Amino acid sequence: MKDFIIFIPITVLYLVLKSTIFISIPIPDLPLIIVLFIAYNRASIEGAVLGFVIGYLEDAFTGGVFGSTSFALMVIFIVVYLLSKRVTFSTPFIRALAAGLLTVLKGLLIYTVLHLTHFDAPLLGSILIAAVVTGAFTPAIILLLTRISGTVDPQTLKR
Repeated sequence: MKDFIIFIPITVLYLVLKSTIFISIPIPDLPLIIVLFIAYNRASIEGAVLGFVIGYLEDAFTGGVFGSTSFALMVIFIVVYLLSKRVTFSTPFIRALAAGLLTVLKGLLIYTVLHLTHFDAPLLGSILIAAVVTGAFTPAIILLLTRISGTVDPQTLKR
């Protein structure tokens, strides 16, 4: 529950800014970074549901096919969860590399869904730019998410 209270408002604010002010500027994929953070830190059913909700919100704000981003983020959650049993996401380089590769995976999954539903979608160029930008900013964003999620005490939310 704590994750919903923290990450849903952050995601909504990000999506509002992305769909209005930063519409043509490549910015890091914050929903993907949040799912990465949740999947390797606190993997649970709540985390999977949070990933689905974040993906659905992104679909609502971008006007895409509903469920395409939710599907992609659920696959990413599962991949990161399974990888976290073998790989430690403790260094900034590993986090950046993982985020970049997962951005490519997310783009390919969404492209596949859109292609199967006969929507036109750019493939290679925009995915690679998004992967580089997301990978570059991931270590700093994860540090910020760690501090934010550590400062919210569930006991103060009950009052």
